[in-house]
Amino acid sequence: MTAIHATHGALSNGNGENSKRRSRGRPRLEEVAEIENDLVEVALQEFLKHGYGGTSMAMIVKAAGISKTTLYSRFSSKEQLFIAMMNKMVEGNLSAQIRAATGPTRPLADMLSEFTRRSLEISLDPVHYGVIRLIYGESHRFPELREAGERLGNAMVSGIYSIIMDYGEREGITFRDPMVPARMLMMTMRGCYLGVLLSQNTTVSDELRDEIDRYVRLLTASINEW
Repeated sequence: MTAIHATHGALSNGNGENSKRRSRGRPRLEEVAEIENDLVEVALQEFLKHGYGGTSMAMIVKAAGISKTTLYSRFSSKEQLFIAMMNKMVEGNLSAQIRAATGPTRPLADMLSEFTRRSLEISLDPVHYGVIRLIYGESHRFPELREAGERLGNAMVSGIYSIIMDYGEREGITFRDPMVPARMLMMTMRGCYLGVLLSQNTTVSDELRDEIDRYVRLLTASINEW
């Protein structure tokens, strides 16, 4: 995507303004949401192409084919755009991963293993892989990237926690501190991902799948301590 083409028919002209404009007055909520979604998509492509440090708001304005006013009225900084991009990635995948992993009769170990494997597989698709490499590669220069990485980690912990709590409710189990096993599994996921990243591989091997299953079984064996 090199310019925003929304359903309201906005096309960029040579001055970066819209040659076909919406009807007068304030845009509808649906139009605002669509514009912001398109801006986030354009920003994602620019970040992947040039890196976080190499991307400027001016570059995003040019790539989107909009005015500076349009961009800055919605996102006041590159950091805000990156956070919005991360939120979109997390929100778009997390609920789907939980739905795919859970089932009314599935054992807890099976659900947690499924969630972990799916999370790793998604993180290795080209877009997620590029964003996470960007975070690891540039976070020493830009603290906001480190914070974005922490947001992603916290979202994964929340997903694991949700699966554990739903299982506890189903089975009538009261946990003392279910965030502990959720964080432990998240740290394992992070270690697995780093191992794959360093190997420059882009797939979850059968061996790694087996290791995840074994670790989850060991973790759930201590469920009485949760």
